[in-house]
Amino acid sequence: MNMMKKTSLLVAITTAITTAITTMSFAALASNQVAIDAFEAKTKPIAQDAKVLSDKQLVLMQEFNQLMDSGNASAVFQSGKVQELQALGEQTLVQARLFVKEYEQFLSQLPETSTCYTPENVTEYNSLIDEVSANNQSLSELSATVSPGDNAGATMALLNVQMHAGRVSSFVQMFQLVKMCYVTEAMGYTKQDVERMQAEEDDEQ
Repeated sequence: MNMMKKTSLLVAITTAITTAITTMSFAALASNQVAIDAFEAKTKPIAQDAKVLSDKQLVLMQEFNQLMDSGNASAVFQSGKVQELQALGEQTLVQARLFVKEYEQFLSQLPETSTCYTPENVTEYNSLIDEVSANNQSLSELSATVSPGDNAGATMALLNVQMHAGRVSSFVQMFQLVKMCYVTEAMGYTKQDVERMQAEEDDEQ
């Protein structure tokens, strides 16, 4: 991008910010920030606990991979480590449900013009929680299908376990993605501003 285009883009962004701030009252911005600060304070320990669980799960998955690489994949299902993974999954689901509960409360405190007002996320997150919960419960049945010494069957089963573990870990990313709106909110953009800019960007591509 040449200097002229960069300058034009900077002017456009500055103009958009100025317009947004004059459109949205400072009182509304302050009110939204209070809601953000409260939400951040309530969900910080939830996110921290989920990160600890995710790290423990990662260690387990590394152990799984080592056994699979050594040609002893069936040992994973005889070691009780799948049950450990299942327990970590249940604990993570508890944190995810707590987070969504706080998220719903957060949304109820925001005007619909706020860039953080995305109630559609609640439906998406609850759907993900239900799917992961069902898959987590099915790990017991999956373990029962693997016979001692059946490394081929164990390897295929482990691929399913790895996919499940990845979905459980996605909750940690979910907690962070929710916070992406903080920046646009602080800059004074409204939800309509962001949607318009996204549409303009899509048109240019």
